[in-house]
Amino acid sequence: MSILFLLLSGTFSAMASILLRVAGKIVVAQGDVLIAGFASRPLLLRMAAIGAYGAGFLFYALALRRVELSVAYPLMVAVTILEILLFGFFAGEAVSLRTLAGAALLLASVLLLYLPAAAPVRP
Repeated sequence: MSILFLLLSGTFSAMASILLRVAGKIVVAQGDVLIAGFASRPLLLRMAAIGAYGAGFLFYALALRRVELSVAYPLMVAVTILEILLFGFFAGEAVSLRTLAGAALLLASVLLLYLPAAAPVRP
């Protein structure tokens, strides 16, 4: 169950980042309704991002009850990075070879953390 909480935490974190990106790309027209000086649609997306960050925090806190921090954080970040990369790919954003290599290294490190520990070699 803790792994599921970590996956959900990473997903909500990625969702929040994507919502902030979309909100930042919206062009505000002259006649848009303003709320406290902000255009209503981008403001709603930013508020949804805050909610997504809150949900991600909640799931992360639940996962940390049973998973070590040294394992939990890399997994949560790996999920977030993969989902943001997928969003970038489908949104037509440029993804460099360096970015892909970094993501691959991150995934490899998470796999190493989750592999069963080998028996220590004794002389």
